[in-house]
Amino acid sequence: MARKRPTAIDQRVVEVLAHPTRVQALTIFSERDASPNQIAKELDKNLSNVAYHVRVLRDFKCIELVDTRQRRGATEHFYRATDRALEGSG
Repeated sequence: MARKRPTAIDQRVVEVLAHPTRVQALTIFSERDASPNQIAKELDKNLSNVAYHVRVLRDFKCIELVDTRQRRGATEHFYRATDRALEGSG
């Protein structure tokens, strides 16, 4: 019996999931809406580092902005995982 060839892996998915912080953040976004600040605190990581990885997830449309709130003169952005990220489709 012939084996089915696996579908080619989308290189963009590999890039997005190449860093553990992005995987951890995406897991959180798939469970609930969250801000980079909340994720940084939860993962005990530097906010600027987490914010960078959140931007990568946003740029690849793995997460979407769902809310903003004013916090001490700054705007906190809240995201959630998109259907694309949850389904693993390209």
